[in-house]
Amino acid sequence: MPANHATSPADIPLMTVIRRGLSRRCPNCGKGAVLSGYLTRVPVCGSCGEDLSHISADDGPAWATLIVVCHVLAPFLIILGRDERVPVWVAIAALAAMMLAGVWWCLPRFKGLFIALIWRTGATGEDVFTHSATEDAESHNRRDG
Repeated sequence: MPANHATSPADIPLMTVIRRGLSRRCPNCGKGAVLSGYLTRVPVCGSCGEDLSHISADDGPAWATLIVVCHVLAPFLIILGRDERVPVWVAIAALAAMMLAGVWWCLPRFKGLFIALIWRTGATGEDVFTHSATEDAESHNRRDG
């Protein structure tokens, strides 16, 4: 077992895991990256060897990004939309630039956060799907048997 490996994810304080996730670092050691490139999840931490291949953040990061960026931009939308001194094309260009910058900055951080929280809670969903398939097969065998 690597030296940095905790006995279980629950041994690491939740706020530490959140901080590591937002910084796109391994939730276990805090040193290795969880993303290669912009959004590609690494299968294994390059620093401590923690297996992250079973974690899928799915749509969570996009949802969180949408919530945050839209709430930040809403006041600007109202201000720029009501100010007759600002040409429409300037308002659209400014809002588009702010939206793109917000998404560019938030999305990888939220993906790191979701990966870290899924790692901490163990909520990968694998056991649910495997258990459900097994129950379906057993149920089918009982009806036919």
